[in-house]
Amino acid sequence: MRSKQFRDKSSGKNKLVAKYEPQSAYAESFRYIRANIDFAGIDQEYKAIMITSPDPDSGKSLISANLAISYAALDKKTLLIDLDLRKPTVHKIFPECYSSYGLTGLLKDVVKVAEAIVPADVPNLYVLPVGIAPADPAAVLNSEKMKEIYELLHGEFDRIIIDTPPVMAVADAQTISSWVDGTIMVIRNNYTKQDNAKKALQKLSVAGTTIIGTIFNNTNMKMNDYYYGNN
Repeated sequence: MRSKQFRDKSSGKNKLVAKYEPQSAYAESFRYIRANIDFAGIDQEYKAIMITSPDPDSGKSLISANLAISYAALDKKTLLIDLDLRKPTVHKIFPECYSSYGLTGLLKDVVKVAEAIVPADVPNLYVLPVGIAPADPAAVLNSEKMKEIYELLHGEFDRIIIDTPPVMAVADAQTISSWVDGTIMVIRNNYTKQDNAKKALQKLSVAGTTIIGTIFNNTNMKMNDYYYGNN
């Protein structure tokens, strides 16, 4: 699939091609990824899907956002959750989330679920941002409250896409992978070291997650190209 050049390096708008350029070949790549995920889930539905990478700056957050938009386009009630508690990004991609208390407010009982979740400017898509980054992300992810919230959301949405921290940076992704129905690994071309990719997959396998597949992302500041491969 040929690469596509962004019109704006800084704005998230033109990077959400599944929303702004749905007829482009670039947006079609996300529909292709979605179809492969659904095909892989014929025997076991992948309702909650975690998107991670071995290293930072691999493009996983934008991939999560575009994939979530792609599912929402099927009239599926879709939730995008930012669980990269150390370096949250989703609120930058969806600026309508900036004023939300988000997950942190929900965990502290400052707001209820309906107030923490923000309807995106995309039909059928909802976003749960981090809010204020917690002081101890590991404790948050291992808390009973977090598990209760996850189970509640799992029952209320048709699809859940979860953006997580890189596997090799912290143990958070391994913790999250033990809850979800399946995991997708993002590998950045000419950036991710093969050894790191193998170690990341091993860590996730030990955590007991199902690796649905890998997205190869040819990313730099100007161009993106995605290719999906089965594990």
